[in-house]
Amino acid sequence: MKDTHDSQIRTLLGLENAFEDYAFDESRVDLSGWNSTHPFFRRLLEEFKPKLIIELGVWKGMSSLHMAVQSGKLGLKTEILAIDTWLGSSAHLSSDGRRDELSPRNGYPTLYETFLANVYSKKQQDVIVPLPMDGTSAAFALKRLGVKADLIHIDASHEYEACLQDFRNYWEILADDGVMLCDDYGIWPDVSRAVCQFAAEVERPVWASMAKAVICKDASVGFDLTLDKRREIRA
Repeated sequence: MKDTHDSQIRTLLGLENAFEDYAFDESRVDLSGWNSTHPFFRRLLEEFKPKLIIELGVWKGMSSLHMAVQSGKLGLKTEILAIDTWLGSSAHLSSDGRRDELSPRNGYPTLYETFLANVYSKKQQDVIVPLPMDGTSAAFALKRLGVKADLIHIDASHEYEACLQDFRNYWEILADDGVMLCDDYGIWPDVSRAVCQFAAEVERPVWASMAKAVICKDASVGFDLTLDKRREIRA
C-alpha cells in the first residue's frame, strides 16, 4: 500500500513512511483500550484546533485513533506524532502474566504490529505518524528541531520520577497557546503526585475529570467544569 500523503512532521523529522509498503495483517487488529474516548479529547480539539498533536505512550493506538477520527469530523488538518517504544512498561515485567500482552516473538515484543494494523484498519495512516523511540530521547530531538505541538497527551510511565520528567520535557515542546492532557490522574498515585508537582512548578491550575487532567500553557486560559454523572473508575 503506497501512501501519497505529504506529512509535514514526518518530513521535518526525516522519518520513513511506516505504511509505504505495509502489508496489512487483519489478525493483528485489536481495538481494545482504556479511557481512549474521554470527552476531554473532543472538547480540546474543538477549543484548540491543533495542527500537531503529540501522544507520548501510545500502546495499541486507541487514543491516537480517536483523536484522528474526531479531528477529521471537525474538519481539522491535524497530524499526530505517536511516540512509544512499544516494548511495554515496568508492570509488564513485574506483574505475573503481563508479558503476554506484548505478543512477544522470540523473546521480543511485537505490539508495534498491532498498532500499525489498528491504524490501517481505521484508515488513519495519513494522520498518525509513529515514532518508535523512548520519550526522553524523542523530547531532546524534538527540541533541537524546534518542534512545537498544540496538544500533547501524556500516557507513558506510571512512576513518579519518570512521569514528572515527561511533563517537564514535553512542556518545552508545547506551543505557547497549547494544552497538555495527562492520563491516569486520580488512578495511579504516582501519576497524580507528578501532575500536582508539575502544575505547582509551572504555576498552572489543573482541571480533571474521570482520570484525565488538563494543564494549559497560557495562564489566562481556563475552563468551567460541571458535574455530569457518577462513574466508578478502577485501575
